[in-house]
Amino acid sequence: MKRTLVILLYFFLVHCSSQSKEELIDSIIKVNRVDSDCVGFGCSESEQYNNFQKLKDKLSEGELIELSKHNNATIRTYASIELIQSNKGNIPKMLSYELQKNEMVETFEGCIIGIDPVSSIIYHEYWNKIRLEASKKIKDDDERDIAMKNKLAIDNTMEKLDSVLINSKKEVYWLLYERAFKNRKYKIDYLPRIEELAFNYNNAYAFEYLITHYQSRYLQKTENYFRVKFPKAKFRDENEIFYLHLLIEILLNSEIEERNEIAIKKLKNNKDWEIHSSWFKRTLTKHGIEI
Repeated sequence: MKRTLVILLYFFLVHCSSQSKEELIDSIIKVNRVDSDCVGFGCSESEQYNNFQKLKDKLSEGELIELSKHNNATIRTYASIELIQSNKGNIPKMLSYELQKNEMVETFEGCIIGIDPVSSIIYHEYWNKIRLEASKKIKDDDERDIAMKNKLAIDNTMEKLDSVLINSKKEVYWLLYERAFKNRKYKIDYLPRIEELAFNYNNAYAFEYLITHYQSRYLQKTENYFRVKFPKAKFRDENEIFYLHLLIEILLNSEIEERNEIAIKKLKNNKDWEIHSSWFKRTLTKHGIEI
């Protein structure tokens, strides 16, 4: 009799404590944060992380793809990460979807809690995945860097992701533009869009790309931009402040006196950068300039 009760109690605990898919989804949404597998000082797996691990084991590939389009950004992010790591799903399509949604999600990795664009998490999940795969058997640091850079340049999915970013009509997080324009040199038919980003939207990463790969072709247009449009351009939000800093660096790195004057005058007339004054002042100090 006693043994029977023990067995019944065991089955009760196993089956009753097992959460359904809906219950797990609800518990993840309640916390509403994307935890990595290493959080806190002990670098341990959190309940939030483990709840998604339990959930994914209950899901078919089709259900996982559906969750990557869920209304809740945390659920979408977890589902998208799993699809990328398991080589499933259409990653460029996921990125396009998130660029349209333009949502942020709270993240917890190590000891750092932050807020990140879901599109950036998806992009970097794949970006890091292929870099690690390309370099995992290489011990020399320089060779590892070359292997990662080459992989980013030739990987077909990576190129599709970068194309999605460059051609997006929605504003893209500045770091994604930086990645995309450094990953490779693009076909000539990309130039009209890259010109548009650089000269119409003051996108410094597009601007840097054109200078790097087509300096002589855009020499006159670059001069006109800095003399006419740049002094009047507004740089206010986070993306724009990053653009302003890189454009100031481009001007100062040219070591042309007229360009130095344009940079200094811009910083004197546009005070929105002062919230990041230490960052800008380090750049100015490097060039022996004080404002």
